[in-house]
Amino acid sequence: MPITIAVAILAAIIFAASGYFKSVGTENFDIQKFVATIAVGAVVGAVMYAGSGSITELTVTEQVAAYAGIVVLVENIIKAILRL
Repeated sequence: MPITIAVAILAAIIFAASGYFKSVGTENFDIQKFVATIAVGAVVGAVMYAGSGSITELTVTEQVAAYAGIVVLVENIIKAILRL
């Protein structure tokens, strides 16, 4: 697996876990939401890899942060479209 995709998946896992931890006690763990977020991360990574848009000059920490931001943006856009 190309590192670009792996880093995007890692960013998605971190984002999904943070969403769960902020809701501990008020919301049960939803495996479907967790897997959906990871899937979005995989797609973001694949698109970045296919488009040669990898963030190669950045450290891994910066790449995770950048991809997490992209995952959040893409997931929110998908949710908004599905609510229309």
